[in-house]
Amino acid sequence: MAYAEKVYKVRNGKQTKQFTWRCRYKLPDGTLGSQPGFPTKRTAEDWGTQQEAAITAGTWVDPKKAQTPFGEWVRIWKESQNSRAGTVTKRRHLLEGLLLPEFEFTPLADVNNVFTVKAWVAKAAKPIGRHDPVTVGHARSLLSTILTGAEDAGYIAANKLFGRKIAVGGQRASDEEQVWAQPDEAYQLYQRLGGVHGLMVLANCYTGLRWGELAGLHRDNCGVKRVDRIGRRQVVRHVIRVDPKVGSLHEDEIELDQDGLKVWHSAEDARLEECREKGWRATRRRVPRAVVKLYLGEPKNKYSARDVDVPEFLVKLLSEHIETWPYEYPFTTPGGDFWRRGNFGKVLRPAADGRDAIARKRGYAGRDAWKPILPRFTMRGARHTHDTWMKEDRVDRALRFATMGWVPKDIEGTYEHVTPEMRKHRLDCLQARWERGQRWAAPEVPD
Repeated sequence: MAYAEKVYKVRNGKQTKQFTWRCRYKLPDGTLGSQPGFPTKRTAEDWGTQQEAAITAGTWVDPKKAQTPFGEWVRIWKESQNSRAGTVTKRRHLLEGLLLPEFEFTPLADVNNVFTVKAWVAKAAKPIGRHDPVTVGHARSLLSTILTGAEDAGYIAANKLFGRKIAVGGQRASDEEQVWAQPDEAYQLYQRLGGVHGLMVLANCYTGLRWGELAGLHRDNCGVKRVDRIGRRQVVRHVIRVDPKVGSLHEDEIELDQDGLKVWHSAEDARLEECREKGWRATRRRVPRAVVKLYLGEPKNKYSARDVDVPEFLVKLLSEHIETWPYEYPFTTPGGDFWRRGNFGKVLRPAADGRDAIARKRGYAGRDAWKPILPRFTMRGARHTHDTWMKEDRVDRALRFATMGWVPKDIEGTYEHVTPEMRKHRLDCLQARWERGQRWAAPEVPD
């Protein structure tokens, strides 16, 4: 049973009459634990009784573990993770740039405090701090994940950040509503961009694929036939298949290991030698800690490996494109390389936002001005567009989830299923949107 004992204060090497109370309580291994600093005997005994009750119930957390420095726990936590290389690199940036400079030597018990984290967020994010609010928000989410690990490992009783919304900075770009397109706007972007660029935007609006699923799509997975039965009649539909193993293009920053460093140094030596042969001045670049790599891999989750039904008009456009496209992947750059997100954004931005004219001059053909069609529209906005269209067309929830590759997290998602009638309804609605978009976007005929 827990009990309390006096602890006299010492001043100048001599014991004084002032004292506090120390609790003594029985630990799980049978030895006595202690916790000093209580103002009264009653509070010390009550605290000890609570600890012994928690030990009996199996919910006790050793107070000494809660004093583990955050940085020390992070090293333990990182060893237990099995994440993609890109995720590891992103977490390293957030830890080294934001979390460890602030909390490395702070006990977990002190970090696990909502007000402590709110104060840190307020001073870290712009305009007061030097970090972008979106980045600070990602760091706060990572902090909560790390504290959940500490809870699971018995270092803290509970993660107090779990489920708590902590505002970061002022209005954030990610807080702004995604811009979505009407059918005529999608058609106008398709016409303005033309070629593979326009078809990519159009396909994204009418299929709702994620960027990586679209950019990494193989020609063998376009227009795959599926046969359904509605009553006694067979119905053929065409799908885009997202492969479960290599169905998505990933763009990750990966730390260089020893082999990677050797490859980098060899490439740098070759570059310097080429510069010397041409008589150019060149200096050796600083060795990078990481490089950005594009590679094909698994889609986001098991539900993302799926068939996405394609409307009739898009099947025709894709078939015509693939017949003349010389590369295995229909949505690469004109040179056959995989797109990077930022590079495609440079193509899409002027088409959506508009651009100024540049006069013709020697060595430059000039260009016409473009009026804005849909400012701030992105490829993520195209995915928003497709889901919005399905919602507006009253496509069944089960098919919306299956089309978008979402994880059903409720009991309804477990029991509902997609039927051929649902698929036909969605395809008919998309075909009608295409035809309507062409009519709306057609130029006015003068009287």
